[in-house]
Amino acid sequence: MPGSQNREEIDTEDVLNYVASRFGVRSKDLKKFNIVERSGDFWLVSDQNLPDLDYETQGVRFVRDTGKYLKPTTYGLQILGEKISNAQIQVNREELKTVLDGDMVEKEMEVDEGYVAIIYKERIIGCGLYKDNLLSSRIPKGRGKELDNMI
Repeated sequence: MPGSQNREEIDTEDVLNYVASRFGVRSKDLKKFNIVERSGDFWLVSDQNLPDLDYETQGVRFVRDTGKYLKPTTYGLQILGEKISNAQIQVNREELKTVLDGDMVEKEMEVDEGYVAIIYKERIIGCGLYKDNLLSSRIPKGRGKELDNMI
């Protein structure tokens, strides 16, 4: 992950390299999207023409530049879906409820520390952080409550 010390500005190529090296997603898997930088965040925008309507935002926030690291968003990981081949952690119902409640789950995994795709029943639920054999959620609280009510 890019560090904050003596760091150059992050660009789209850095985002593509990060997603490829961390999650195993190839650049060609993102060809149907444009990646647009807005205020330090990188958005996936469809390459299709959109209807002539007013939009608050176009696209989905994909990766954030936190100043220290690149952090994928829950929705970005969900869009990538089955194209993700690395940095995945499968959880059971109890583990999912635990992380959605804001607690950590101890799991010894063969995954490098960093951001991961949390998977439940073969579906990407969202972004998590795996460090020191502990998994925690990085799913937005509102979305986490929705998911918690669904499982």
